[in-house]
Amino acid sequence: MKETLKQIVVRSLGLVAATAFGGTAIGAVAGDWVMGTLIGVGSAFAVVLTTIGVAVAWKGTLELSDIQNAYRAAVAKSDSEAVEDALKVTKDGNFDFDDVVFDGDDDLYDPNAKDDIK
Repeated sequence: MKETLKQIVVRSLGLVAATAFGGTAIGAVAGDWVMGTLIGVGSAFAVVLTTIGVAVAWKGTLELSDIQNAYRAAVAKSDSEAVEDALKVTKDGNFDFDDVVFDGDDDLYDPNAKDDIK
C-alpha cells in the first residue's frame, strides 16, 4: 500500500509537470492562462481516473501495474509536441538537439520565401 501511494504521488507530480505548461499556453491564447492550466491538468487526470476505474471495475482489484498504465495512458494521450519530444528522449536515453531544434512544419516551410513587407 505504501508503494502504491508513493507511485500515485510521484506520478501525479510528473503528470502535472508534463501537462501544466501546455494548458497554460493554450489558456494564454484563449485569454485566461490559469483556467487553461487547470483544464490541461484536469483533462490529464480524467484519463488517469478513467483508466484506474476501468481496471478496478474489470478486475475488482487495483494493482501497481494498473496505476503505472493509467499514468502512461494520460501522457500518451497528450497532444503536446513537447511531451512527444520528451518521450523520444526518454525512450532512447540520448538527448540530441536535433530532437527539439526545428519545431516547424516542413510542408509550410519555404527557405526561399521573401519578405515583401516594407
